[in-house]
Amino acid sequence: MLDVAYEILDAEGVDGLTVRGLAAKLGVAATAIYWHVGDKQALLDALVDRIIADVGEVEVHGTDPAERLVTIGRSLRNNLLAQPHLIALVHRQGRTPVMFLAAQRVVAEELESAGLRGAEAALGVHAFLRHVIGSVILERTEERAPEQRETVEELWSREDVPIDPELAARLAQPVDRDELFDFSLRTLVDALTGTNDSAHE
Repeated sequence: MLDVAYEILDAEGVDGLTVRGLAAKLGVAATAIYWHVGDKQALLDALVDRIIADVGEVEVHGTDPAERLVTIGRSLRNNLLAQPHLIALVHRQGRTPVMFLAAQRVVAEELESAGLRGAEAALGVHAFLRHVIGSVILERTEERAPEQRETVEELWSREDVPIDPELAARLAQPVDRDELFDFSLRTLVDALTGTNDSAHE
């Protein structure tokens, strides 16, 4: 039942998920849904619990805290990008802090392993999660943005700021989101753990 409700929610959003519609997809009477789950709010609560569990399942690999943090960041980003409509539901239901609790725990453990304690470790956890979540929000915003009247290339071709031509040419190119995320994530992780980036090459 939750599998089908999950599919409807992902494809049609919250408004597309109704008890009657779910019952029709399952080939049962609506009363059967009410008997097993309850009303629509109870169904949404059950779905939110499942989404929270899915988002919290982050992969952790590596032999040192810095490398493990990088894999956590990548895994969390992938989880969030995989189901944006479902993530929006968790936020709408007022359960966003719970959704990131599991990730907070594993990040906190790794930062403590790297030697951070107390307030410094807490700030590190918040900085890490805001970076990952913020990058996902920005990517989603860019995907929904209307067509722009000017390209980055056109803007840089008119720019009078003295800048290295090679740098200007690179800035005019589209950004590889995965490459940018990895670069910024590693920069943040190295700063938090005091790790030299060359150690990860």
